[in-house]
Amino acid sequence: MTAPRGFRAALRLGVLLLAVPAGAGGCRDITHFSTAEGEAYCGRIVQATFVRRGFADSVRMRMTFDADHLSDRPGRLTTDDLLLQDVPMRPMPELWHDPLSTLAFGEGRDRNLLYAVDPADPARGPTVLVVLSLLRDGDAEVRLVRGAPALDDAPTSASDGEALFGVFSPLRKQADPCGF
Repeated sequence: MTAPRGFRAALRLGVLLLAVPAGAGGCRDITHFSTAEGEAYCGRIVQATFVRRGFADSVRMRMTFDADHLSDRPGRLTTDDLLLQDVPMRPMPELWHDPLSTLAFGEGRDRNLLYAVDPADPARGPTVLVVLSLLRDGDAEVRLVRGAPALDDAPTSASDGEALFGVFSPLRKQADPCGF
């Protein structure tokens, strides 16, 4: 006995609808991005001043990453300007239940993740937002963001800390501890 034509068409449509989100919604396996013992992602800040605020033009970053612990212990960041010294990236639990967790921007990204880090020295200011992009070519990209510059007519609060914006890209996985 064969299924009626309408049923077969509905079944094909259902299979198609189930397949589309898997390919388009960022469901790629990202476990290969994890760093092993002695490995780290290493790289420099992007040189362009229009995507850099509050960072010297030669700052380097080291990142460890564990794709099996995205929501509890995803990894650690270090910068050679001592802003971040092996500090843990902290997940925001509510984010995993919010559409912002599906953030997609730019081409060539398997996944974008949002975390928070605290400067190693509290005198360097409050928490910094981390936008981590896992790139299809196996590299990573990290944006560090905190605050915004003051408007001419409204000073920022001292508790905001120095406004920061820095793009570290590409960060490449290597066995060397990044030279710092």
